[in-house]
Amino acid sequence: MAKEPGELKWIEELLPEERYRRKSMFGGFAYYIEDKIVLLIFESDDKRWNGVMFPVEREFQPQALGKFPELSPHSILPKWLYLPIHTEGFDELVSDIIREVLRPHSFWGSIPKPKGKKAKSTKKKADDEVSVKLDTRRPRMFSDEPAEDILKKAKKISDLKNLGAVTEKQFAKIGITTAQQFIKLGWKKTMKKLIEYDPKHRHSLYAYALIGALTNTEFTRISDEEKAEAKAFIKSIPKPEKKQKRSRPVNKR
Repeated sequence: MAKEPGELKWIEELLPEERYRRKSMFGGFAYYIEDKIVLLIFESDDKRWNGVMFPVEREFQPQALGKFPELSPHSILPKWLYLPIHTEGFDELVSDIIREVLRPHSFWGSIPKPKGKKAKSTKKKADDEVSVKLDTRRPRMFSDEPAEDILKKAKKISDLKNLGAVTEKQFAKIGITTAQQFIKLGWKKTMKKLIEYDPKHRHSLYAYALIGALTNTEFTRISDEEKAEAKAFIKSIPKPEKKQKRSRPVNKR
């Protein structure tokens, strides 16, 4: 059982009193608000388990990481975004993120899936796992269909992998309302439009998501070459110059 939080105990005070419940999990603590798990706290000598985690569905991770690039998918639990305790400005970042978590209709947090029925036998379960690992005829993504077929049939933006209802609204604001418009435009021109509309999209993970959408690949599983290309492209887009504040004229008397 996990010890009572020590150094990170103060984080509990950021959560609404009497609305959250706490549960021991993986040697740390998970915090729930209603049915949604919104925060995990870990304190240990292992740098992988010494800080806080924020559950975020994969669909929304690019958006979360675009706003808080200090976060990163946890090396063991990639569905959770991790902030190590040694991160510069840790206290302020945690406070800022929790404010986002507590906003109405926030995409932060995750509702745990109900546990399914246990396998009839351990042997059968093991056989099934081996069968899946050895079945390399076709990538197991959201569908066994080739990416080309999925792209041809896609109508809404949310029909594509990595892109959901939130992305659909963002695309609509830059004039992209169908999957075919996006496919024809390509990820680079789409990224430029998104960044021009809102600079917060200037993050390589947004590009990963768009590349994955066009290849029917989860954004965390695109190739290293594609990741390098995405990072280089983001850097190549010039940042808008900051407007200098006009100095107020001095009134001479």
